[in-house]
Amino acid sequence: MEATRSKKRVIRDEICTIKLRAKRCIENRRHVNELLDIEKCLEGEDEQVVIAAVKALHKIFSRFLLAGEMYLEQKVTEDMKLTKEEEYRHWLQQQYTSVIGKFLELLESNNTQLREIVLSVLMKFVAKEGNHPITKAPAKQMCFPTKLFQKILLSLLSPNTNFQNVLAKFEEFFTYDDARYFIFRFLLSDMRQKSKTETGECYLSNVLSLLEHATFPVTNTEVLTNFLTRPPEEGISIKVNTLKEQKKLFTTVWLEFLRFKLSPSLYKRVLVILHDKVMPYMTNPLLLSDFLTDSFNVGGAISLLALNGLFVLVHKYNLEYPDFFKKLYSLLEPSIFHVKYRARFFFLTDLFLTSTHLPAYLVAAFAKKIARIALAAPPSGVLVALPLVYNLINRHPNCKNLLHRTDGCTDGDEDPYDPTEPDPAKCRALDSSLWEIKTLQSHYYHEVKKVAHKIDNPLHAEEIDLSKKLDTTVDDLFEEEVRKKLKTAHLTFEPPKGLLGTKDDKLKLCWTLE
Repeated sequence: MEATRSKKRVIRDEICTIKLRAKRCIENRRHVNELLDIEKCLEGEDEQVVIAAVKALHKIFSRFLLAGEMYLEQKVTEDMKLTKEEEYRHWLQQQYTSVIGKFLELLESNNTQLREIVLSVLMKFVAKEGNHPITKAPAKQMCFPTKLFQKILLSLLSPNTNFQNVLAKFEEFFTYDDARYFIFRFLLSDMRQKSKTETGECYLSNVLSLLEHATFPVTNTEVLTNFLTRPPEEGISIKVNTLKEQKKLFTTVWLEFLRFKLSPSLYKRVLVILHDKVMPYMTNPLLLSDFLTDSFNVGGAISLLALNGLFVLVHKYNLEYPDFFKKLYSLLEPSIFHVKYRARFFFLTDLFLTSTHLPAYLVAAFAKKIARIALAAPPSGVLVALPLVYNLINRHPNCKNLLHRTDGCTDGDEDPYDPTEPDPAKCRALDSSLWEIKTLQSHYYHEVKKVAHKIDNPLHAEEIDLSKKLDTTVDDLFEEEVRKKLKTAHLTFEPPKGLLGTKDDKLKLCWTLE
């Protein structure tokens, strides 16, 4: 106990010493060498001491940057003769570079808090150096510190360490137009140097973690003005402050990324965000058509996730894909009720089949196939499938004969529908009936029975809202049943007397139960 108190006291004293040294460094040049002692604390074992050193060095170099104490007119070379003032400034630049290197090493730390603090400090250095350069900037050009920024990004795009959580913090920097531009420019340059077939998953995961947090201004103003560093002079138009150029660069970066060989997990992460986080900002979303059609043809969860992006291309950007509904129809298998993205699939299927201009044979095929696979679905799946079938019938009155057919096609033995036919136009769904729903009226779960019995009454004009049931699982249904209060049912009006409870009970002659 005493040893613990003593250790805490030592740590507290060390942190106080760091703060005092930082204060002396800032107040008087004579104490500037003390920043070397603070820098050594970055290698300490205690994380609180390291964090205190990081904050102290940030305070010191922020002060030097703001005061211009590290500024030199030109880059120093070996044969250059320097004044004492220039030597001092050059020495400060060297220590600044050394500290940056130590900070980049700390990004590899297992301590999440430390990593986030270090990243925040590094980005503050980017902002400070951009507004107060340490060397003379070329005329009519931005002062963005690209070298420092590239070092930060290079560390975060490590091929060995997954920085997904740290990179999530980068979202705030995408709100700055200059930071966004230089992120894209670095990503493009870095990815072009990598092998498209042999690059590791860790690097690609870090790149995707950065890209999936990319944002653009909500307004459509062509000239961008929100900068992290000093903006370009008024009236000067360069790529960094032009929205069109940034979107063009964003498009090129994504196309370059999609050329890599992606693992299934990365593939899914990409497909989940394409329709709402990528397509709206691309100069031409149709450039994704090959990637999405190839994904749609893969099968399984990949096909399911490609649906959304492909549908956006077909409806918003007039992509010609005649086999879209045929491929969607092929995804309707009993296993669809057990996949992770079941809710997304049924939501999108309902959305895709919303149009009242779809041919009756196509809608009938989907209604019939969904009803058929519902026979083997868990209760939670049936409660999604049946409302979807009702919505399809409601939208397309020509399909109501599936509910009212009485010409002998009302059971499985005589059903003309062919569930193995991959083409909806040839499966003969319109010649069949939805006897499957009638069968589900005998389901063991009372809620399924209740929904299935709706076909016995005229269908309402309004559609059934699927969203309430999309995410329902068997566990949810079980919990719902468990929470219900049991109601006791009276089976007799006379309380039982004796073992059998009847008036002529002969057993009471042999035993008494009082």
